[in-house]
Amino acid sequence: MANRKARRGKLIYALCLYAWCFVLIAAAFFALSRVWEYAAEYEASRPEQAMRRYVADLSEELWDEGIAETVAAMPHEVQTDEEVADHVREMLRNGVSFVRKGGGSGRAVYTLLCNGRPFGTVTLAEDPSYVPRIDVSRFPWSVLPWSLKTWKVESEEFDFNGLYSSVEVVVPETFSVWLNGVRLGEDCIVERGILFDALADYYKYYDGLPTKVRYRFDNVIGRLVPEIRDENGEVFSLDRGRDDSQFIKPCSEEELERLADFTAGFTVNYLKYVSGVNDPNYGYQKLSPYLLAGSELDERMKGMLDGLSWSHTSSITVDTSRLNGALALGGGFYVCDMTARASTFSMGKGQEWTVSNMRVIVEKKNDDVRALALELY
Repeated sequence: MANRKARRGKLIYALCLYAWCFVLIAAAFFALSRVWEYAAEYEASRPEQAMRRYVADLSEELWDEGIAETVAAMPHEVQTDEEVADHVREMLRNGVSFVRKGGGSGRAVYTLLCNGRPFGTVTLAEDPSYVPRIDVSRFPWSVLPWSLKTWKVESEEFDFNGLYSSVEVVVPETFSVWLNGVRLGEDCIVERGILFDALADYYKYYDGLPTKVRYRFDNVIGRLVPEIRDENGEVFSLDRGRDDSQFIKPCSEEELERLADFTAGFTVNYLKYVSGVNDPNYGYQKLSPYLLAGSELDERMKGMLDGLSWSHTSSITVDTSRLNGALALGGGFYVCDMTARASTFSMGKGQEWTVSNMRVIVEKKNDDVRALALELY
């Protein structure tokens, strides 16, 4: 009997112990599940989670309303909104990240980064309408300092100025520059009067020679290659490795023929005049139809009148005069390269043979050709 009672007591004790353990385990499981639920709610309520979702959507869509508004407000006169949008999307494809910038009073501010460079700011605010699954007004949650409200985007600002690049090109003043089918206006010319390097030796003789201008356009999103057109509207292929002689067009056969006729008469009368074989006034009279009145060369020839009367040259024969080549400078101006061979006879020296190489700047109006500067070399 006693043994039976003892066995029953042990059984009841064991059952009570098991029941108590079950209650403790159930209570612990319930408590842990609530803690886990709170932890999940807490994690979801962090602003970083909202930013991760925002960046994930942005990286997938590569666009949003704020970006569209920013692009529309950006100066891009030679590009369409869609062309700019393509550049923005291309940038965002490289990956978007974020870093906390600041916050407080229910707000969190983040800087958006692409390739480590900032391009925007996002401000998050707590969502007052969100109701968490846990009643934080009850114990023990009420003693915890953390809010379980989720966050939403309150505002976003984008700055794509880092996408801007400048296009700068130097061309003859008679040329035009086009970007994306749009001709750049006078307001894009930032420098005028740039000398042709191929004509540097001639500007001292005449200020009417062609010059270049520098175009600069700063509102290019991404990269655009300028199109250069000459004075006739023809596309010009600029070779940055060549000097400015590429802008000087070769003379036509008709032009060369007329310049050759000029060379034949000019060299004979010029050499006879400077040799002093004729009366200086008569010599100048014969040469003047080949000179541009009032030009540097004309004034120089007039200045020689007195000195030529002392010349000891008694005769000169121009054996040959040849036009070696000519450059058309534009505006009716040409640089003529000439060579003349002559024999002279003077007292005390006898007969001499000379070769004169000269570069002459001439102006052609209609069919009249006049020299305005000369350089011997």
